[in-house]
Amino acid sequence: MQEVAKAIIFNKHKFLLQLRDDDSAILYPNTWSLFGGEINRGENPWHALQRELEEELEWHPTHGSFLNYWINLDDPCRIHLFAVPYEGSKHYLALHEGQDLAWYTLNEIKLLDFVTPQLVQQLISFEGSGTALHSLANSEF
Repeated sequence: MQEVAKAIIFNKHKFLLQLRDDDSAILYPNTWSLFGGEINRGENPWHALQRELEEELEWHPTHGSFLNYWINLDDPCRIHLFAVPYEGSKHYLALHEGQDLAWYTLNEIKLLDFVTPQLVQQLISFEGSGTALHSLANSEF
């Protein structure tokens, strides 16, 4: 089964989302989603996520926290989900994959027309987990 690493990238109470390409050859085209991607053979999920974020945003996070994983039944794969704090300027991110990126609050995300399945559910679980956002910033890999 394919393995994927995805990031809930947050800054205060906003989350960074990627508007996926409008390409019928990919899963969930033209849909708001989390950044991340496939785990290559020999990579662990955290290192794969760091590589993907470097490729997609020119950003190499140094710390984050593993949250959970689930099986995506639309395209059978195991998705490893991490919470990754972003502490830099939002202007330093360079988009290299997808149509757009944007920072949203959870309430704003709930109002978006096109979001990937389970995105809102995962963000609600993250915010409601009782884990303070600032404590995640100190959880290093």
